[in-house]
Amino acid sequence: MNIKSFFKRVGRGFADLLGFHKNSKYVNAYISDTNIRSSIFMSAVVIILEIWLIIRQTHDEVIPKWQSGATTKNGWLLTYTSVFFLFLLTALSVMVFALTYHRAKTLSPRARLIANCIASGAALGFCIFGFFEPYSNREGVRYVLSNVLLATLYVIAALLTITIIAGSVHAYKAKSKSRAWNITVMILFAAMLFTFGVKVSYSDYTSSNPKQMICFLTMVLYGACLLIWRPYISIIMNTGLFIMFWSLLANATISVPTEYRADVLASEGYTFGAMVKDGDLVNYITFLISLTMVCISIYHQRRNEAIKDEELEYLANYDELTHLYNFQHFVRTLNTMHEREGKIVLFVNISNFKTYNDQRGFDAGNKFLQSAGRVISEVFGEDALCCRQSDDHFLVFADSLDLDKKISDLDQKIGRIDEDIPLQVRVGGYRIVFGEDARRASDKARYACTTLANDLTNRYREYDKKMHDGYHLMQHVIHSIDIAAKEEWVRPYYQPVVWSEDGTLCGVEALARWIDPKRGFLSPGQFVPTLEATKLVHKLDARILESVCRDIRYCLDNNMPIVPVSINFSRLDFELMDVVDVLEGYVKQYSVPKDYLHVEITESALSDDEGLLTKKVQELKSLGYALWLDDFGSGYSSLNVLKDFDFDVMKIDMKFLSGFENNPKARPLVESVIEMAKRLGMRTLTEGVETSQEREFLSSANCERLQGYLFGKAIPLETLQEKIANGELRVSEKLL
Repeated sequence: MNIKSFFKRVGRGFADLLGFHKNSKYVNAYISDTNIRSSIFMSAVVIILEIWLIIRQTHDEVIPKWQSGATTKNGWLLTYTSVFFLFLLTALSVMVFALTYHRAKTLSPRARLIANCIASGAALGFCIFGFFEPYSNREGVRYVLSNVLLATLYVIAALLTITIIAGSVHAYKAKSKSRAWNITVMILFAAMLFTFGVKVSYSDYTSSNPKQMICFLTMVLYGACLLIWRPYISIIMNTGLFIMFWSLLANATISVPTEYRADVLASEGYTFGAMVKDGDLVNYITFLISLTMVCISIYHQRRNEAIKDEELEYLANYDELTHLYNFQHFVRTLNTMHEREGKIVLFVNISNFKTYNDQRGFDAGNKFLQSAGRVISEVFGEDALCCRQSDDHFLVFADSLDLDKKISDLDQKIGRIDEDIPLQVRVGGYRIVFGEDARRASDKARYACTTLANDLTNRYREYDKKMHDGYHLMQHVIHSIDIAAKEEWVRPYYQPVVWSEDGTLCGVEALARWIDPKRGFLSPGQFVPTLEATKLVHKLDARILESVCRDIRYCLDNNMPIVPVSINFSRLDFELMDVVDVLEGYVKQYSVPKDYLHVEITESALSDDEGLLTKKVQELKSLGYALWLDDFGSGYSSLNVLKDFDFDVMKIDMKFLSGFENNPKARPLVESVIEMAKRLGMRTLTEGVETSQEREFLSSANCERLQGYLFGKAIPLETLQEKIANGELRVSEKLL
C-alpha cells in the first residue's frame, strides 16, 4: 500500500467515524426510534429527581415559611417549587408520548391521542399558570439573565407540549407515525434540559458557591443522550453549548464568599476569576471530550445494531435471490390489506424450468429467476405485491384490469430471457374476498395453475366453482388421511389376475379405495395424486398393506380360498418410510406366508433411482418376496432396469398395445417383449385387458397372466369370496 492509499483510507475512516456516510432509511428510523426509547428512561430519571426536589424544597423552605406565617405574592409553593413542577409535568408528558409511540401496535390511535392530550394538556396548563412565577426584581446582569432563562424555560415547555398534542392529532388523522414530530419533541425536551442546566449553574456560579457547575454538566449529559445523531452534529452541538456557557461564566460578576479574602488571593498572585477559570477549565474540557466520545460510541453502536437488524429484517421479509418479498411477508401484508376490490391473487409458474436448470446449470438458473422476478415486477407495476414463493413459483397481488394483456406480456418477456430454451408461464388466479386468509387464497390460485399442467394452449385459468369443489376435496383428503387410515375409510379392493390359458384365478392386485362417511365413494384419481403431491401417500399405502395382511390372515384362519396378493409401492413410499421394516412388521404381526405377497415397483421409479431403491429392492429379494416390475411400456422404458434388477414378473401396460388392431408394429413388439422377459427368467402379466381380441392375442403370444375389466373390476374381499363361492371366479390349483 502506497502513502496516498494509506492517507486515503485513514481519511475515509475518520470521515466514517464522524458520521459522514450514507445511512439507509431503516438505519435513520432505527436511530430516531432509539432516541425516543431513550427518552422514556431520561424522563423517568427527571420525574424521580423532580419529585425528590419538590419534597426537599417543601420540607426545607415551604413548610417553615408557612408555619412562620410569612406571606408572599404568589405563595410559597409556587415560589420555591414551580420549576420542579414544570419539569415533572413536562417529563411526564414526554414519557407518555414515548410510551404510546412504542405501543402503537397495541394501542388504538384514539387511545394514544387521548393519553397524550391529557398528559401534555396538564403540562401546558401549568406553563400558562407559570406566568405568575416570581421573577427577580433585583438589578444586575446575573438577575436579568436568570429571568430571561426562566422565561425561556416556560416558552420551550409550552412549545414542547403543543408539539406533542399537534403530533398526536396528526398521527391520529394520518394513521401513521411521523419522524419530524418525534425529532422536534426530542429537541425541545433537550433544550429544556440545557436551559435549566445553564440557569441553575449560572446562578450558582455567580453566587456564594462558585464551584457549582454540576447541574449544567448533568443536564447536558441527559440532553446529549437524547440527541444521538451523527457524531459531527453531536460535536458541533456539544462544543457550541460548552463554549457559550463558558463565555457566560468567564464574563460573569462573581459574589466572593467571605472565606475567600481578596487581599489574600492578591498576595498569592491570583485573582478570584483566574482561580476559578484555571481550576475548572481542565475538568470542563475533559468532560466535553468525554461526553463527545460517549455520543460517538453510542451512535456507532446503535448504527451497527441497526445495520444488523436491517439485514435480519431483510432476510425475514425478502427473497435473497430475487429481492422480491418472500412468501411470509406476502401473507402478512395481504392479510392486513382491507382494499381488495378489483384485485386478484396470481400464482405464476414457469414451465420447463427444470430443463433449463439441467442444460444451463444452477448458476444460470438463479440468474434467470432474478430476471424473471424483475420482469414480473415490471409487468404488474409498482402497486402490485410480488413475491417468490419457492423454486420457479411466484405470487402476485395486483389489479385485475387488463389481466389478459399483462399475462401475455409476461409470457413473451419471460420467453425472451433465453430464446434457445422454450420457457412459458402458467398462471392461476383467485379473487380473494374480504377477511379471507392469504395462505388459503394463494393455495387456490396455485390449484388453478396446476389444472393447466397438461394444457398447451392456455396460459391462464381462474379459480371457479368446479375448481372450488376439487380444491375442497383436496383439502379434505390432506386433513383426513390420518383419521381415514385409523377408521379404515381407506381399504383394499382386489382386482382378479387370471391365467391366460384357462382364465382361472391365480392372484389379485390390491387397489386403494376411499369410502368417506360424508363424501361417499372416492376413486383413486380423487385422492392418490393429492397424497403424492403432498408426500402423504405412504400413510395410505401402509394402511392398505396392513389391511391386506389382515385379510390374508382372516382367510387362512377361516379356511377360505386364498390367492397371492400384489401390492404397489411407489418411489415416494421408499423415501417417506422404511418399506422393508413396515412390510416385515405386518407380515410378522399377522403371520402371513411371504408366498402370498408380491411386491410391485414401477419401472419409472427405478429408472430415476440414485441408490436408495436399489438397496431396498435387493433387501426385499433376499428376504424372499416376489418382485414384480410394474407398468413396463407405459413410459420411457429403460432396458437398464431389466439388466440391473432381478424381477420375477414383468407387468406390461396395455397402453403398449394401444391401437394394435390397426398398428402392424404393435403385435411383433409385444411378442418381442414377452420373449425377452422369458429369456431373462421373468414371467409376464399384461394389465388393462378389456376385449376378447386382446385376450386371444396375448394368449397366442404366450403372455402367462392377464388382468383387466374383462376379468373383473376391483372389488371388496367379501364380494371376491362370494364370486369364488358361486363359481364366477374359479381359483387355479397353480398359483405361482
